Amino acid sequence: MCISAVSVGLLLFILWMLAVQLCGQTNRQRDGDAKASSQPEAAVPKLLHSLSKRFLGPISSPLPGPPSLPFLGNMLDLAQEHLPIHLTSLAQRYGNIYRLNFGNTTMVVLNSSEIIREALIKKWSDFAGRPYSYTGDIVSGGGRTISLGDFSEEWKAQRRVAHRALQRCTMDSLHSVIEKQAHHLCQVLRDYNEKAVDLSEDFTVAASNVITTLTLGKSYDKRADQLQKLHDCLNKTVSLWGSPWISALDSFPLLRILPNPPFSRLLKEVGRRDKLIGKHIEEFKTLTDTHVHMTTVDLLIGGTETTASLLNWTVAFLLHRPEVQNEVYKELCGVLDVRYPKYSDRDRLPYLCALINEMLRLRPVAPLAVPHRAIRNSSIAGHFIPKNTLIIPNLYGAHHDPEVWEDPYSFKPERFLEGGGGSVRALIPFGGGARLCLGEAVAKMEMFLFTAYLLRDFQFLPASKEEPLPDLRGVASVVLKVKPYTVIAHPREQ
Repeated sequence: MCISAVSVGLLLFILWMLAVQLCGQTNRQRDGDAKASSQPEAAVPKLLHSLSKRFLGPISSPLPGPPSLPFLGNMLDLAQEHLPIHLTSLAQRYGNIYRLNFGNTTMVVLNSSEIIREALIKKWSDFAGRPYSYTGDIVSGGGRTISLGDFSEEWKAQRRVAHRALQRCTMDSLHSVIEKQAHHLCQVLRDYNEKAVDLSEDFTVAASNVITTLTLGKSYDKRADQLQKLHDCLNKTVSLWGSPWISALDSFPLLRILPNPPFSRLLKEVGRRDKLIGKHIEEFKTLTDTHVHMTTVDLLIGGTETTASLLNWTVAFLLHRPEVQNEVYKELCGVLDVRYPKYSDRDRLPYLCALINEMLRLRPVAPLAVPHRAIRNSSIAGHFIPKNTLIIPNLYGAHHDPEVWEDPYSFKPERFLEGGGGSVRALIPFGGGARLCLGEAVAKMEMFLFTAYLLRDFQFLPASKEEPLPDLRGVASVVLKVKPYTVIAHPREQ
């Protein structure tokens, strides 16, 4: 008998209903006046109270947060369609640091740049851990990726080796690799002959080829079968892992015994991913240790998704404010004349840099970063944080904090120009501290060069007057992506 994912939700609902019914029966049998019933111990039966202590932690938490349901905690909050927006709205009610409960897990959500910096940078050694995750363990080869591996001597050695390798690539060949892919991307857009197209796949191929050149020594044509299979597999893995039906398995172990179609598909994609990447590693006679394998996975996913998503978001926002791309074009022509930019030109191109900073602010690719874990008792913003508490840095919320950003939901690159009021220090799109994104330097160079090349060579126009402009809300999972849209790339006269 096959039980669908809906049945999982039904089971959780039944558990909740039983708890509510038991609570109601016990309260009806109880004597007492209104004052007594208003106390926490009187309102919750002893059985549920002890269960709540066991699964949800103390009822009177020192941190504020939305009410929790018996057994389920704040599962309904965490199952929202666009979680970054929902968690940001909760900050308006409960402050920039609040708690959520999920099964037997307590989470603390951080929603301002200063508080996130305190946890990830000032007190990095307290919050450098990663939570154990049943599903994350499967995705990461037993916690052997740099992004998901727990803080340990082994993890530090693995990150150090990968960081040094990327540094060498950055110094020796990264710039020329990105330039080559940027030129090729511009040619691909010219070949469309001003036809309205969805450019998301072209952006993905360009960003991916930078990483595959660095890690595997080769690049691919968009139609290459190997590239199509790899991208399809990685996209499905990321998408499935963000599913609430899979996330529930981490906090509700009993659900693991039930059939779960999304989880079955995730296992299939992880196996396919490892087979595809394993073949490439064997070709180069490199170490076949799982750490090498999973580091390659980290770079392929992180290095591709970051740049491709940001480029797609950038074009979408520019369609809403076409005058911005014209300002960038004027700056490029005025400063560089006819030549293409170098990364060393960035200090001479403030408007282009302001555009990139605004995109990193508005649409951090990993809007909730990756959860951290307190590896010892500590504190954040004066609140006690017990060991093993999960820390969720809400980068999206910090980048839309009205106390820091004037008109935070508007697209205004000029805020990052001199006198514009924008704070580069308040930008934390790549996290910070010991868990700072490994590919930050690569992503920044990619974003600068790809954006500069595209806006130097093309004016991006709406597909037609009849079609609506791109939806800027986006689709949130592990990453934040723009909904599909089409655009015309009109070549500039050089």
